[in-house]
Amino acid sequence: MSQSDLRAKYGPNAYDVGRKIQGANFDKRVAQRDSLDQHFTRAWIDFAIKGMYSRKALDTRTRLLVLVGQYTMAKSHEMLEDTIRAAFEAKVDPREVLEIVLQCIVYGGHTTVDPAIKVFHRVAEELNLLPALQKSALPLDGTNSKRNEQDERNRWHAEDRADPRTEDLVKRHGWLAVSRGLVLRPKHHLNVLEFLDKIDPEFAGLWVRFCYGDMYTRGIVDDKTRLLCMIGDCLAVGEATQSRGHMRGAMRNGASPKEVLEVVLQTCVNFGMPSMLHALEMFVQIMHEDGRLAEIGNPPIAVKSYSK
Repeated sequence: MSQSDLRAKYGPNAYDVGRKIQGANFDKRVAQRDSLDQHFTRAWIDFAIKGMYSRKALDTRTRLLVLVGQYTMAKSHEMLEDTIRAAFEAKVDPREVLEIVLQCIVYGGHTTVDPAIKVFHRVAEELNLLPALQKSALPLDGTNSKRNEQDERNRWHAEDRADPRTEDLVKRHGWLAVSRGLVLRPKHHLNVLEFLDKIDPEFAGLWVRFCYGDMYTRGIVDDKTRLLCMIGDCLAVGEATQSRGHMRGAMRNGASPKEVLEVVLQTCVNFGMPSMLHALEMFVQIMHEDGRLAEIGNPPIAVKSYSK
């Protein structure tokens, strides 16, 4: 069946949305699925393309950046390339797209990020984007020259400022590293850093300087968007503990509950219903703890278990 026939069969709106999210390869996916099972193809299009990817809770830039991070974490390189190309078509800044790939180093390590960098580099080279990327690169010291210790101290939680562990850890590992964690993860960062520091102070220093002093201070993507992407990164690999922290962090940095909720719900398209439901219950629990359930429809705190 020709592409024009398939477009008529499944609807022009489906093709418009599908190409916006998946690029030109969306046509190939429809043709392949249609050749095998038209009912499945129609159901998939109605749910994933015309349904989930047409929702307004996330703008196109944010949705595509979340998907870039999720495909990087999942090592889904074909979908990653399609989404990178779709992001460029949507005029998302290539530097932002690259940043979401690079941020995955924290939770995915080199085995996850290295192949994703290769995909990005190949596409950027093909589209002659490398010169502009080189011009927009950060200096060797990142954003350190623009940071102010007192300004950041003013953003620390009062309990962290008063905590007797704080000044010792700052003195030994440097405020440029420790401070960013205190801003992003109040009343939590000190516990993790102390835990690592007691086990291996040298490793603790390497860890806090890399993750918080370097990667989380780059400022290329705003913290709200970066944290929404990190929620998606965690959910893509079933990491519940960190995703919970980033849900709260995203909302502290301006994300609405509906935006966080959309990242959770979108996860089911690529990673299945069980992981989405688990994350959804976790998010509902957070909203319950914070007295904000009404903002997401006052759902039960958990799905009721089946009993005979």
